[in-house]
Amino acid sequence: MTPAEDRYIVLSPKRNRRTTAQQVANQFLAASGKQISRKTIARRLRGGGLYARRPVVCVPLTRQHRTARLQWCRDHHNWTEQDWACVLFSDEE
Repeated sequence: MTPAEDRYIVLSPKRNRRTTAQQVANQFLAASGKQISRKTIARRLRGGGLYARRPVVCVPLTRQHRTARLQWCRDHHNWTEQDWACVLFSDEE
């Protein structure tokens, strides 16, 4: 592969962050007519500083959740630092 082809492979997912290595391989095939494996694409992307990330899975908030959260914020918006110092958050030991 040429350096220009490597640059093309690295730039393609930078334009669209949700592009998979297989999609980049398909785009490269369409653009250059050369078949490249998904693993080769992944290696080239890692070489260019791009790494695979798994999306964070979170529970979507319902309307009730958002309403309760907003109400809690309104109830506590005027708390002082001293009030907050008495609170133990779940991520603290």
